[in-house]
Amino acid sequence: MKEINTEILIVGAGYAGIAAAKKMYAANQDFRVIEARDRIGGRTLTEDLQSGVTVDMGAKWVGPTQHLVWEWIKETQTETYDTYDQGKNLLKFKEKISSYTGTIPKIDPVSLIDLGIAISKMNKLSDQISISEPWNHPKAKEYDAMTLATWMDKHIWTAKAKHLFEIGIQTVFAAEASEISLLFALFYFKSGDNMDTLISIKNGAQQSILKGGTQGLIKKIAAPFLDKIHFQEPVFRLSQHAGGIIAETDNLTIKAKKCIFTIPPVLISSVVFDPPLTQQKAQLYQRMPMGAAMKVYLIYPTPFWREMGFSGQIVSDEYPLKVTFDVGHADADQGVLLVFVEGNDARNFIDLPEDTRKKMIVERVEKIFGHQASQPIQYIDKCWTEEVYSRGCYTGLMGPNTLTQFGHQIRAPFQHVHFAGTETAEKWSGYLDGAISSGYRAASEVLKML
Repeated sequence: MKEINTEILIVGAGYAGIAAAKKMYAANQDFRVIEARDRIGGRTLTEDLQSGVTVDMGAKWVGPTQHLVWEWIKETQTETYDTYDQGKNLLKFKEKISSYTGTIPKIDPVSLIDLGIAISKMNKLSDQISISEPWNHPKAKEYDAMTLATWMDKHIWTAKAKHLFEIGIQTVFAAEASEISLLFALFYFKSGDNMDTLISIKNGAQQSILKGGTQGLIKKIAAPFLDKIHFQEPVFRLSQHAGGIIAETDNLTIKAKKCIFTIPPVLISSVVFDPPLTQQKAQLYQRMPMGAAMKVYLIYPTPFWREMGFSGQIVSDEYPLKVTFDVGHADADQGVLLVFVEGNDARNFIDLPEDTRKKMIVERVEKIFGHQASQPIQYIDKCWTEEVYSRGCYTGLMGPNTLTQFGHQIRAPFQHVHFAGTETAEKWSGYLDGAISSGYRAASEVLKML
């Protein structure tokens, strides 16, 4: 058992952990990072495929108001390109296929008005929420006592509008509307500007893609202090005393004055704390399950749908395909179609054999684009619920009676231990930008106390 002595220990080498480490490195502080995986990046994972295409199997996009990510992009001179958004989008609903432009599918006037009103109501409600203390809203307990699905039942009248709204919710949260409280949904929308921003490409959360991937960016940021990161070292115990902390892994004992945890809340519960976490903090972590996100890529010899006048964006009501994007460069030779499978669909779909999954996805795409879609040169998928050190994606969720009862604990330190991670962010919670801001915040807290 090797013993390490340092000033600050950071647990987790995702975007939050590396942001905290970056700040410590700039302040010339003595620190170490321990990471359970054999790689850097956390919920980002960039792979170079045998077809010659680079894809993000985890977090992918950057929106225009995610300023901290853009600072890293500029600092590392990373190139970006816009998500392909030209041509007509396609809607498949009850075996009928129709085309449209913009974010909202072309549906019958009554359903369209119903959907538009619902989104507008959601934006107005979320605009009233404080992202620092959402539990202090005058109607916080009322909103937190119901699920988002309950609100939808009360405010969306047509079946088609409700179904499209549900697909939007699955896409944003990687979960079902029945799993999250209305208050949490309102906070999340406000944290990312509004619902329109989170479901949009242009001026939205899906606007820009990084060449070399999001994992490539974090590798560049971490390069100056890579020697301070210890991989394949999941922490299983953390004890505290008057002078600091002692963290234990299978191979290391790390003694430090301060510690920053940046791992998903659901994983913190697997660490034995001595003394134990406060009961409210422990109860919070018991109530923050991860969403279920699955990404599927179909690689084609060419982006043939562009020649047909289509954007590659599909909204469908047929399991498992609900939403697709063309994520190839505008000048790309190969076609890169990204399919999202989320929520209960992802939980069920990943249990099928890979050959079956491929067959089902390809058949659904072929129904919409025709025979050219039947022969992708490569299929690859990943479900983040299978990742032992994430247990889901995109973020930790909150059901009813969580934000109002336990939300004040989300950023609260516990003796010498401080907490970061995208779930703790006020702005862009659940996204890379929120992870960076949380790492900076926790690092600043620690630096003030040294």
